[in-house]
Amino acid sequence: MRLLSLALFFTAALAHAQTTDVQRALEERVLPLIERGLNEGEYVLVEQKCQQALAEHLPSPEWPMYRVEALLALGQKDAALTQCEATTKAHAQWLPALMQQHTVATRYGLKTLAETVLKQVNESAKLKPAKDRTAVELVALGQAALALGAEPKKVIDNYFTPAKRKDVKSAAPFLAAGALALTKADYSLAGTEFQAGLKAHGEATALRYGLALAFAESDREESMKNVERVLETNLHHEGALVLKAQHLLRAEDFAGAEAALSLAIQVNPISPEAWALRSALATLLENDAFLAANHRHEALKSWTQNPAVDHTIGLCLSRAYRFAEGAQHQREALAFDAAFMPARLQLCHDLLRLGQEAEAWKLAEAIRTDDGYNTQAHNIGLLEQEMSHYATQQHNGFLLRMTQRDWEVYGTRVVELLTEAKDVLGKKYGHNFDPQKPVLVEFFPSQQDFAIRTFGALGGQGLLGVCFGTVITMNSPGSLASGRNNWESTLWHEFCHVVTLSATHNRMPRWLSEGISVYEERQRNPAWGMRMTAEYRTMILDDDALTPLGEMSSAFIKAKSGEAVMFAYLESSIAVQWLIETYGWEKFRALLADLATGQRINEAIAKNIAPLDALEPKFANHMMSLARNFSPKADWTKPEPDALDASDPQALANYAKKHPNNLWAAQQITEQLMEAKDWDKAAAAAQHLMDLSPADVSPDGGRWLKAMALHKLAKTAEEAQELRTLADMSGEVSAAFLRLIEIDTAAKHWPGVLLNAQRALALNPFLPGPNEALAAAAAALGQTEAAVRGYQRVLQLQPSNPAQIHFKLASLLQSSDKPKAKRYLLDALVLAPRYREAQQLLVEMQVPLPPKPQSE
Repeated sequence: MRLLSLALFFTAALAHAQTTDVQRALEERVLPLIERGLNEGEYVLVEQKCQQALAEHLPSPEWPMYRVEALLALGQKDAALTQCEATTKAHAQWLPALMQQHTVATRYGLKTLAETVLKQVNESAKLKPAKDRTAVELVALGQAALALGAEPKKVIDNYFTPAKRKDVKSAAPFLAAGALALTKADYSLAGTEFQAGLKAHGEATALRYGLALAFAESDREESMKNVERVLETNLHHEGALVLKAQHLLRAEDFAGAEAALSLAIQVNPISPEAWALRSALATLLENDAFLAANHRHEALKSWTQNPAVDHTIGLCLSRAYRFAEGAQHQREALAFDAAFMPARLQLCHDLLRLGQEAEAWKLAEAIRTDDGYNTQAHNIGLLEQEMSHYATQQHNGFLLRMTQRDWEVYGTRVVELLTEAKDVLGKKYGHNFDPQKPVLVEFFPSQQDFAIRTFGALGGQGLLGVCFGTVITMNSPGSLASGRNNWESTLWHEFCHVVTLSATHNRMPRWLSEGISVYEERQRNPAWGMRMTAEYRTMILDDDALTPLGEMSSAFIKAKSGEAVMFAYLESSIAVQWLIETYGWEKFRALLADLATGQRINEAIAKNIAPLDALEPKFANHMMSLARNFSPKADWTKPEPDALDASDPQALANYAKKHPNNLWAAQQITEQLMEAKDWDKAAAAAQHLMDLSPADVSPDGGRWLKAMALHKLAKTAEEAQELRTLADMSGEVSAAFLRLIEIDTAAKHWPGVLLNAQRALALNPFLPGPNEALAAAAAALGQTEAAVRGYQRVLQLQPSNPAQIHFKLASLLQSSDKPKAKRYLLDALVLAPRYREAQQLLVEMQVPLPPKPQSE
């Protein structure tokens, strides 16, 4: 039976509750319903019934405590404080009531009252041993101990864990332990505590909301699922509404965020967090400083020096890549309360993303000193120690940091590529770089270090690079992801973000920023970037995966799989290319210029190009056309399971004969012939498959399969032809690059060797073979400096033939730098004393000593 339906029963029962036994019986029946009312957001009714119970002098301290919870939810600050004072007078030794008063005092910045309450808790705690306390009393003692500065682990061991044993179904210890983990930025532990609480206690909005907070940074989709479950039970849950608004802001769903905030403020008109988010929204959406200031003023009404307000505003701005503004708000929060840990930690992250690492390291150290249990500050300290050993180089307006080994292997290529990108993209987008502020680029060989530097926590698997405006962090091409992704195209992509974010003052939506970067990858090298595939064709034509232009950024946030995220990158890049090619560069640059002034993207598109309602159908048709033109000759239908008789060995061949352009059948036949090692027929079948889908560069595509069959047939020239086409189409076909190096080396086709060695090293610069091939090709082509650099890189990679590499370096340097050449030659002889060619070269290099002067 719902609380509302029991309201009349409760009122009538009060009239008969004249004895203590009757009162206790009534409380046992009704108090769980009052708790349920709070859980379901019936705040007004709960407050009324609790007040009625207090008027009738019902003895349980839970009545006034539930009333305070309802008053807080409704934003009735003064009434809540008054009730807390009355409760602690009536129940002076009841620790949960005292700690509730402390919580309310802290919430509204009443430090003197909070300190007084803690003293009272300390005195009351002496009256009864902890072992005789109930679970909720133990939790209250633990919370008081934390407020007094006790070590978190001891609090958990001495209070929260015993409380779980005292009452295995109580939510209180799990809520307290989870909240403690959140304050230490240990989101994994927080999630574990809240999940355990839900299992032990059963569904409760407080536990479910805690779980949503635990997932908020690492898994926004899971966090939103928990938010929605809270709101299914309690539509008026302020915390869930505010968290929902934060997620919607990150997805650039401004209308949805405002709707959630409006509902939160209807429930609690003085909600600091909701008004703070409205302030951030006014900045991000309206670029209205006056409105943002007004909303900030509303957020501070209940406590004029509440550091959480500016922290919340700054956090939202930083999530929109406006780190300088975000950092300023964190500094304002710390001006209110220098010890406010969330602002200190966020400022540390902002400083790292602004490239102000020295200040960030000092701040992280101060946080560790004050709070040795803060996970993120601890991780940042480990990162600082690791990075202290990195090489730091400054070239052409770039400050580069990477391990010494990385610098010696691919550092020069990084400088070359960034210098080219700065010139090409800077001119293209009309951006001039500040010579006093170099762009910081850092490479991390450890995924863990990359994640901590980039996100402040572990995670980010699958990401190769991230740009924060004038700071780029990259996974080293020597990391675990090496060989699978083109690090050169990734670096070009990330530097393009530097240009476009700087040109628009970080005021561009994610889809446009990502779309331009992927588009510019393809402009730099047709084999880079993303293009249509069979999977994307299916998503467009069969799965209705297209996102309208006006909602494009949501495609990244709402993506339910890695493939969906990648499709968002593709669609964004095609949108950029279509806008540029259809409407011209002048209009596109004007759009970016309007974004720099704070204009909203959809308004800027309408002003400079065309209204969205006119563009949307045209762009959708363009995407559909691109999808249809991917393998247009192919029949993409897949036969039903009963269309082929599994017992008939000729069934597939007969089906293919009836459906000669069926892609599925052609694929099956080619793979069967490959497995049977019938290479001549396999090559012919692969050619047919390639004719049906010529743009397919996947390992299952016709071009790859044909090249494999030709290799088995020893038809090297034809194999090379197919591999060269593959290499021109994709920058990530490592096997093709390596095989072409073999073929061209045998044929002494040095330009081909040089080209494919460079392509292979763009995937993994730590491969000795391509480095040696590049050096040999450069030497053969008379590019001595490139050859020397190539062989020097080979030596860094501990080759199997170091003496030979030393000898080749000596040979290359003997005419330009004889002392260095001699050192390399002697090193070769130390490694291989009987190395005849080295011995001969040493003899040739000996210079006769001048004759001694005759003595007088």
